[in-house]
Amino acid sequence: MGSELKTKVLMCCLGPETHNRGILTVSSMLREAGLEVVYLGNASPEDAIKAAIEEDVQVVGISSLSGAHVSLGGALMELARKEGLSGSMVFLMGGVIPPKDIPRLKEMGFADVLPSGASRNSIIESVDRALAEVAAC
Repeated sequence: MGSELKTKVLMCCLGPETHNRGILTVSSMLREAGLEVVYLGNASPEDAIKAAIEEDVQVVGISSLSGAHVSLGGALMELARKEGLSGSMVFLMGGVIPPKDIPRLKEMGFADVLPSGASRNSIIESVDRALAEVAAC
């Protein structure tokens, strides 16, 4: 993250999440690491994509605790493809994600899926790695 321009990240919970402590904690970690964070709160896939475009972010971070990560994540990534964002914007998901669903989410287009309890370093490294992969393309 040594570039002069700050990386801008949109953080949101897809669907009817009622717990936001994790996403707020991760948002703080990202800010402390020098990223600009836009916190959207709860959003539909449509609202998340609209905000990502309007805010001109490089990264979209999704929190999922409700168990709808596959259906809502799939809808989000389909909209991202329709808007031409899937190759230029990084999508990450974190939360309570069963390990068996991680490969499916990555196939949908999420650059990484971080389980609840992921360390600050692993989160920052995931963002850095995903941004480097997009820049290399």
